[in-house]
Order: sequence, then C-alpha cells, then structure tokens
Amino acid sequence: KPCTRQMLLKLGLAYSCLVSKLISPNGVLTSLGSTLTVFVTGNVPNVLWWFTTCGASGPQGPTQAQCDSAYYNTNISVTVEKEGPLRGVQVWRVPATNQYLISAYGAAGGKGAKNHKKRSHGVFISATFQLEKDELLYILVGQQGEDACPGGNVQTQKICLGESSLIEEDYKLKKDLKDWAGGGGGGGGATFIFRLKDGVFEPLLIAAGGGGKAYLRDQDSSLDDVPLEQFENNTAVPGVNGRTGAAGGGGGWEDTTLFPQTGKSLLEGGEGGQACPQSLAKLQWATSGGFGGGGGACTSGGGGGGYKGGHVSDVDDITADGQDGVSFVNPAGEIFLHPLAAMESHGEAEIQVYLNCSHCHSGNCKRDLDTNLPICICEMGAVLASDNVTCIGNRWSFILTEFLLSSLHLPSFQLLKKQQLEGARARLQSPEYKLSKIRTSTIMTDYNPNYCFAGKAATLSELKEIPRKNISLLRALGHGAFGEVYEGTVVGIAGDPNPLQVAIKTLPEICSEQDEMDFLMEALIISKFSHQNIVRCIGVSLQTLPRFILLELMAGGDMKSFLRQNRPRVNQPSTLIMQDLLNIARDIACGCKYLEENHFIHRDIAARNCLLTCTGTGRVAKIGDFGMARDIYRASYYRKGGRAMLPVKWMPPEAFLEGIFTSKTDTWSFGVLLWEIFSLGYMPYPCKTNQEVLEFVTSGGRMDPPKNCPGPVYRIMTQCWQHSPEYRPNFSTILERIKYCTQDPDVINTELPIECGPASEDEGSSVMGPNSPSLPCLTDSSSGSWSQQTSNQRLESSSQPAHRPHKTKNLWNPTYGSWVMENICRSCPNAKLKATTEREDSGFDGNYSSSPSSRASPAIVFPRGLHIPMMLVP
Repeated sequence: KPCTRQMLLKLGLAYSCLVSKLISPNGVLTSLGSTLTVFVTGNVPNVLWWFTTCGASGPQGPTQAQCDSAYYNTNISVTVEKEGPLRGVQVWRVPATNQYLISAYGAAGGKGAKNHKKRSHGVFISATFQLEKDELLYILVGQQGEDACPGGNVQTQKICLGESSLIEEDYKLKKDLKDWAGGGGGGGGATFIFRLKDGVFEPLLIAAGGGGKAYLRDQDSSLDDVPLEQFENNTAVPGVNGRTGAAGGGGGWEDTTLFPQTGKSLLEGGEGGQACPQSLAKLQWATSGGFGGGGGACTSGGGGGGYKGGHVSDVDDITADGQDGVSFVNPAGEIFLHPLAAMESHGEAEIQVYLNCSHCHSGNCKRDLDTNLPICICEMGAVLASDNVTCIGNRWSFILTEFLLSSLHLPSFQLLKKQQLEGARARLQSPEYKLSKIRTSTIMTDYNPNYCFAGKAATLSELKEIPRKNISLLRALGHGAFGEVYEGTVVGIAGDPNPLQVAIKTLPEICSEQDEMDFLMEALIISKFSHQNIVRCIGVSLQTLPRFILLELMAGGDMKSFLRQNRPRVNQPSTLIMQDLLNIARDIACGCKYLEENHFIHRDIAARNCLLTCTGTGRVAKIGDFGMARDIYRASYYRKGGRAMLPVKWMPPEAFLEGIFTSKTDTWSFGVLLWEIFSLGYMPYPCKTNQEVLEFVTSGGRMDPPKNCPGPVYRIMTQCWQHSPEYRPNFSTILERIKYCTQDPDVINTELPIECGPASEDEGSSVMGPNSPSLPCLTDSSSGSWSQQTSNQRLESSSQPAHRPHKTKNLWNPTYGSWVMENICRSCPNAKLKATTEREDSGFDGNYSSSPSSRASPAIVFPRGLHIPMMLVP
C-alpha cells in the first residue's frame, strides 16, 4: 500500500514516499508514488580494467609471460613490448568508442637505510578522455624505487640494523662522503598512459613517482618543507629529466639521459637509474630507481619519474630526499581528480567507461552496481515522460497552484477551523492521547528506499515490551539525546532468570510529540538489526512513564574517548598496538557492510558513535548510535532554510552541497573514522572550521595521514575520499583491504606515535550544542595541519617545486590536536596552555556557527531539524 500525504503529515514525517520498485521486462525502472524515477538504457558488459606491474619490480618492466599470468582469468588482455624503447610497456586495445575515465597511480619512492618510517607516496591523478574503438593505449605502470635495506652484504646489513654508523660518522668529520656513500632510496617510477597519434607518441595521463628517501631523516624538516603535488597540462612545456647530482634525477617524458644513475625518459625506455658509482664502489649498495624513470640512489635519495623528473640534491647530502616528479594531464582530456600523493607501493592504472548523463533531462544518473547499467535520475517531484529522457511535472508548481486556489477559500474556512482547533486542543495536549496515538500508529518506512525494512511497514507492536517491574536502574551514566542514560539490569529475557546488564535510554515525561516520535523511531531502527558489530536492542518499556529503550551495555565506552585515553605518552606506554587499531576498524567495517547489504545508510559513521564491549583485550567495536538515520524521518529534515546540526567533517561533498546520501556517503565517513582511529582520537581537519573544511574538500583537499600511519591504511582512507561516489569502494572491498593490512608485517609492526604532553579533558568533544561554542585554535586556520590542499591555484606547475606558504616551523600540539607555530611557543616559554577550557571544533554545524577562528567565516546553512545524539556509557 503506497504511503499517502495524509499518513505522512499525520506522523509529522516528510511529504515524500518511495515504495515498491518494479522493473519491467524492457528494463524500465518505475516507482509507485515516488519522488525519484529512474530508467536504464544500454548494456555495458565490461566497464572497468585494472592494470598492474604484473609482479615485476626494480628498474625494468614486466615480460609478456608475467602479464599473462597476472591477468589470467580477468577481462584484461595486453601485449607487452619485448624490445626497443618500449620494452616492458603494456599495449591495450580500446574495446569500444566511448568516453573513459582514466586513473593513474605513480609508484612510491624507496626508503633510506635509517629513514624508513615513511616513504614518499606516488601521485594519484585521473581525467576523462574520448577514445575510439580499436585505438591502442600504451601503459607503463611505474614500479617502486628500491629500498636501501636490508642491504646486500654484512656491512650494509649492520648499518640497516643500527649496529654501524660509518656513514654518519664520516659525514660529521669531513662534511662530505668521499669515502663512504649509499643508503638512500631509489626514486619511484611514474605511470605513463599514452597513444600513437600521427606517428608520434602523445601523453594522455602521467602520474608522478615519489622521490627516494635519503639515508637519514632531516630532524629539522616540517610539513612546510614538503612540496605540493604538481601537474602540467601544456604539451609545449618540455618533459625533461630531473636535475642529477650524486643521486640520479627522475626521468621525464622526452629527454636525453647523460648519467647512469638518472632515470631514463619514457621515450628512451623508462628504465630506473642505477645506484651512484660511489655507493657501488665502497659498500656495493645497489639501490636502483623503479621502472618508469625513477632515479638511482646515493646517500641522498633518487628523484621520482614523471612528465618532468624530480630533482635531487647537487651534493650528496645525507638528509636530502629526492623530489617527486611532475604529473601530466593532456588538454584533450578533462581532469577529474587533482593530484594527490597517496600510493604506498608499486603504481597502478585503472580505465573505466565514464558514466555519461548528458542524455538525461536532469543531467544526473548513476551506474547500477549489479548490472553496470546507467540509471537516469529525476529531481524530487519530477517524473519521466514517455520518451524516458525528459523529466516533467514539477511538484512545486502543483503546490503553488494548490495554494493559490485554496487561498481564495481561506476566509470562509478560517472561522470553522478555529472553532474545531479550540475544541480539540485540550484532548490533543493529553499525554495519554499522544501515547495511544503513537501506539496505534503504523510508521511507514516504505517511502524511503534507504530505510525500507524488507519492504514492510514497521509497527510499534513489533517492539519487545518489557514490564517495568523487571527493570532495575543502578546508576546514571550520563545525558543522552533525549534524557538520562542509566546502567541497569533486566530479568526475564528469553527465560533466563539471571539479570542482564543493560544501558537504559530514557524519555522524560514532559517532552514534545516530536521527541516521542524520534525516540520510538530510534527504537524501531535499532530493533531491526541483528549483527555482532551493531549494538543490540534488548527491548522497550513504553507502557509506563518515563519510557525506556533497553540496549546491551557497552562497558568499554565510546571509541573516541577510549582512543584518547590510551595514547602512548612519555614514560606511560600504551597497551594498544597497531593490531588493536586494525581490529576495531575491521569490526566497524563489518557492521557497515551489514548495513550496506541491507540498503541502510547510517549517515554519521564516526568514532563518537561507536562503542566498545570492554577496554581490555577481546574488545569488540560496535555501531551504537543511529541519530541521523532516525532524523531523516522528520518533515523538518527536508525543509529549506534555517540551520541544523550536521557532521560536516565526516560528510562527502555531495552530501553537504546537494543533500545526496547513498551507501558511498558512509564509505567517505568511514575513511574519516579510520583517520580518527589511527590518529588515536584527534579531531579531523585540525584547527579548521566547518566552512573551511567545506571549501578545502570541495577544492580537492584531503587530510594527510596521521603520524606513523601505515601507508596501506592511508591508501584505504584516500580511496574512501574519492570525489565521485561511484569510485569509492564498497564495504566488502574495504573489509578485504583491512584484512590484508592485518596480515602485512610492515603494517602490524608499526609503532604508535608517542605524545610528549598531557591531553586536555575537553579536547575533541564529540558533540557541542548551541550553547557550547569552542574557543579558537592557537594558530591561524590556514597554517599547516594534517591536511593538504590540491586546488588549481596551488597546483600550477613550475620549474621549481611549490612549497607551502608558511615557512615558520610548526610543532605538533597534542593537547589541542593542532599545529602550533614554533615562534609562538618560543616567545612564551612559560605560558601554560589552558587545556581544561579550550575545545576543538566539534565538526558539526549547528544552531550557531562553527567555533570561532582567526579567520571569520559565515555559517553553513543546512536543512533544519537534524540533531546528532550521543549515547553515553561508562
């Protein structure tokens, strides 16, 4: 039975309903009484092709046999060039004339012998191109620059193990490295995608490789010294090799290679450069650059390959890392995602059919995940015409007409309605009437496809009513979204005579009708789920005031507080290890996968909304709050104007700009949750207001990895933060990649970062209401933080690397989760931070604008009525 306007208005829900979908034999997808109508057209059997190094590594590319084995039983068939300058390049034939989205990942640089905490990431970039059937694409997948360790002989192995300091001692004594050299990492190879046009090779997309790390890390370096990702889009600019010193510069697109340590340009073969002669002569340290033009290492790191190769130090500086290469996008294509340093290992390339929505009247469509068919989407209130292309019937024009007609009769109805209202007011205000109405109401969930509980109406009779005499309250845990939250016990569950510990959420006796609806809706939502990583609803007690929702007790508390309290500190080691962080990330991914498979969108996956069964070993993380999912049933959620509380820092661009929520919204939020987990509870986008985060994300900016975050984990984050929702992984893929991380020794053996000072009790407050404004951060919001900007203005290519604008050295301030200018710290050596009074930005946009900042910004306006609750536990 389709939901009606009267039903929805009676329940205070949105005038919007989308019910059982019917797919006709001709492929047309229709909805009864829907505000969203779609159709599908065409058939694309293969839409994605993924290219790898075929298992090759080092300075030379793969062979035909390697690629035949790597692509066995896949949809990829390539020919690998055997000789000449294109040896190791994969050749792929375009299957059909179409527009394609091409994504390229450059390879990472190698690690230095004593500079192995973090490698330079390869660059990710993507663009769309029109390709013709049977056109040949040439694909060189960059290979990672070689690491200095473990070394090839006893002497180098001792250096890698920290048992020998020959190189640094010689460097301190002579200020040069004439006697000893080597120990730097090779430059990463670039990933080149190009074609033959009019007898000349034309580059389409080039993702630069990361520079190799030097032998030692520069202790005085900071984020301000890290060059921004660069790209070129003008073929008139020469694609030259990087400058070569003792180590080799990265290879470019077309240049003459003069030194063996320099990475070869693409048109010369793209081989990685050799190690410098000094390192080969003394220690036989043969650290080459990766295939794709990576420069060979010396004591300093090699340059990364690219359209223009990365430069290296003129002298063999013991702490001089090689620079990343410069990426390239052909002007014939349209850039889709700006460069982002994200690749931790070998490069990759992905080609997929671009989803073209130009045939749709609305200009909007999506690809069905099961059939790969494009689906046109009409805006709310519009339906498809018979041509299956045009959207007609604007709901607002109908409403306006209805309003004008009804206004003509308004005077005659006004007196009658007033009398009826006064007569009914007393009865409607009765609490007994309110509860009886709610008890007998059927809450329709069919109108929203994202919250359709198996296509059936959800009624309160389905909730397990527990007699009040069976419930005992023990102690208050805190204040939740509606009222107090208590620890308690309940008896008589499933015939078990033993009392069961529960958390009891209460609804005050004096409350609004909307609060009652929200309270019951949350109970209905949670009761529908049965999964080990979602907090279980034990039952409800609605017959007696105040009303209760009984949930399983999560004694470990919320995840954010747990992470903050267990940060390793000086002289206070943490019991947590990297495996623990991966385990709780895996738990939440399992819960999200369950929600995704049941077509449920949570909308607020964040550490504050995840709970732990206990704080010790054997802890299990569970999704424990469905506040935003509940609030979408409010009519006010769809209302334009006003302000609302939305978790801006956890939302993707399409959510806070267009109000579009899909399962890929939760994917983005999960990426931010991963950042929270591996930063041990810091607020995302430190020191940025909500308005600044909005501008930062929409212009292509993404957060840098937390300190000591393993590269494979950070790559999961960046994949979750893809600009286009359809290119974000689903939770099955995310879960698989997390499991890979748990099996990677390099990941699980990574040590957690140690803090040098105490954390504020109020740092990172999860939810801040209108009367709890946060104080400003200590430094300007535009200063360096765990984030990087990749907008057009800051990515203009030049012959010299662009650096971040602030040159003052920054120090990480663990109390505030932000970067504090070193000159401020030094000028006030005796100043004591007011840790107990200052707060971080909550990450929400609420009834008041974001926390004050040194840069004033207007409040972000969102639909009204969204309140994000927090269940408090011990």
